[in-house]
Amino acid sequence: MELYEKIRNIREDKDIKQKDMAAFLYMQPNTYNAYEKGKRTITADLLKNICIYLNISADELLDINIKNPYNSLNSDNAKIVEVVKKGLILLQNSKDDLKK
Repeated sequence: MELYEKIRNIREDKDIKQKDMAAFLYMQPNTYNAYEKGKRTITADLLKNICIYLNISADELLDINIKNPYNSLNSDNAKIVEVVKKGLILLQNSKDDLKK
């Protein structure tokens, strides 16, 4: 599900009208509507203000698991992260060996 769809669903679940969201965000309702339809890109500042109004964390909206942020990566990216981590450990061990 896309970010704009999640925002719309949460807003609707909380029985908040688009015009009320738009007023809080200092924009016209038709401008806000374009964000909820995915026709405009949601900036970080806008996302922050949407989260404040909806009383939800950006992590939750973006499906980020703070305990393990790698859960949100696809399997290829997760494999790359693991290879890089192992490479860094090897480099650190080599560096420590040189100091001996």
